[in-house]
Amino acid sequence: MANQPKEQANEQARQAWRSWVIPAVGSMAFFSSMLINGFKNYRTYGFPTHVFTRSDWVLLALPVVVVGVALSDIVLKGDEAV
Repeated sequence: MANQPKEQANEQARQAWRSWVIPAVGSMAFFSSMLINGFKNYRTYGFPTHVFTRSDWVLLALPVVVVGVALSDIVLKGDEAV
């Protein structure tokens, strides 16, 4: 019985990490699929500089901006960002 609080804390930690891992697996599957298709397109059509419009470049930059903002929030604010 003395281990019960520790076991509950461990289970809570497991569930917290699991709630992170499950979406991460799906995101990684999506990301790898996206990369594979990007490489196929590059081999077939080359780099899109000659066909992309300004709105295409903005769309392409959005994920980079979002990740950059999220990482800077974590670095600058530390635990407060969470």
